[in-house]
Amino acid sequence: MIEVKKVSSKKEMKKFVKFPTDLYKGNPYYVPPIELDEYNLTNPKKNASFSESEAEYFLAYKDGKVVGRVAGIISHAYNKKNNSKYARFSRFDTIDDSEVAKALLSTAENWAKEKGMEFIHGPLGFNDLEREGLMTEGFNTLGTFQGSWNGDWYEKLVLENGYTPDCRWVEWRIPVPKTQNERCARVAEMVEKRYGFYEKKFKNSGDIIKNYGKKFFELLDECYKDIYGTIPFNDELVKQTIGLFKLVINPNYVSLIFNKEDELIGFGLGYPSLAEAMNKSKGRYLPFGFIRMLKAIKNPKVVELGLIAVKPEYQKQGVTSIIINNMLARLRKNKIDHCDTGAQLETNLPAIAALDMFDREVVRRKVCYIKKL
Repeated sequence: MIEVKKVSSKKEMKKFVKFPTDLYKGNPYYVPPIELDEYNLTNPKKNASFSESEAEYFLAYKDGKVVGRVAGIISHAYNKKNNSKYARFSRFDTIDDSEVAKALLSTAENWAKEKGMEFIHGPLGFNDLEREGLMTEGFNTLGTFQGSWNGDWYEKLVLENGYTPDCRWVEWRIPVPKTQNERCARVAEMVEKRYGFYEKKFKNSGDIIKNYGKKFFELLDECYKDIYGTIPFNDELVKQTIGLFKLVINPNYVSLIFNKEDELIGFGLGYPSLAEAMNKSKGRYLPFGFIRMLKAIKNPKVVELGLIAVKPEYQKQGVTSIIINNMLARLRKNKIDHCDTGAQLETNLPAIAALDMFDREVVRRKVCYIKKL
């Protein structure tokens, strides 16, 4: 018999956070999030998203053992922005069992209906910088620190419960060229001369965060406002997100581009991949997780490309070429083997076209599903 219970204690929340790490114990590809971050993100007192969202968390039990989990989220900011009544399902993990999946998803759906929602979609987090999407390809590749990873049985279970694809993402692996890409360098140089664009350099991450941390998010809001699932970032959420990324931001993998008036018009953000460190440490800082993280940050072999954003009025003027050219030069200098991108919408053709000048391969595909309630 399957029983689904609402998480209502610290002990139960601990089971909720740890369940996927237990589920994928020994799996060489699963990358858990940092455990402490998950406790904070699910806590209304510590997650700024709760000022504009509400959530409930559920665990599924079979014969007294935890066999699955799911969260229901309502982003009032998203619904206000889109004049919609959408709920999200998030942190959906389960054993390969149709009855367990049905019990979990129907619980999230019933919660959403009780709240007056008309649709539910997911997997999505509180905002666009959280892990999102259900992986449908790439099960034999190590996941990324920034992205979701799940077993190959999830898609079947979600489709069985009446969900249909609503959005598709692709993730790329890009080998770092051993020599300069002449085409990219030529385009970057031409754009800089024609428009007077330039890159401002910083010695440490503290200077970047202090001077441009908030401007990053203002630019993100402007550039990503029409991207699937996005919400505006309020001031508290900006502070919280900067805190989460502060440890891994490295000037070597950040490129800030300015116009002649010294205005920030675009940026690219990458960071040393913590995927292998988190896989080995099971998402925990202690006893050895923090040491593995510091080692990965100091001597990375892989860099994850998190974000590229360019102000809309400059998107057709080659700013992306400058960002990519500058970042690749430093990746070569630091002997990085390859980059893994974050999830890119399959319909975001300009972003995908920006990568056409490089060898690359698709390593993962992900889908967001939707259901009318």
